[in-house]
Amino acid sequence: MPDDSEPMSGYNGGYVDTKILVTLNMIVRPERRSDLLGAMRGILEPSRVERGCLSYRLYQEVQDENAFVLLEEWKTQKDLESHIRTDNQRQLLAIMDLLSEQYEVKFNTVSHTSGMELIENVLKRVGPR
Repeated sequence: MPDDSEPMSGYNGGYVDTKILVTLNMIVRPERRSDLLGAMRGILEPSRVERGCLSYRLYQEVQDENAFVLLEEWKTQKDLESHIRTDNQRQLLAIMDLLSEQYEVKFNTVSHTSGMELIENVLKRVGPR
């Protein structure tokens, strides 16, 4: 298995960095927006200090103040599964009652990560338009 710090052969500029990304899209009922934000404030910090949590952030969409995206990054599947069994996750599930429509959640396993070098390499190959 390649070392995490070594570039993978056949994948220019990428590094082995398997992690789990969770994306939760939510649209809250306007009259419950402050309730959602208050509840999320109580969930964010405790989740961020859990073992294996690389990132746990809540974002609001620019053009819709009632649309939020929760992005989570977990080091391993086991770490994510441990998180799912916590009171924080139970509190998050309770928040779903505040939404105006069905939430959407996606779990993605990421095994390659690149940075700006990927964009630079693509632009070098294609050239300016």
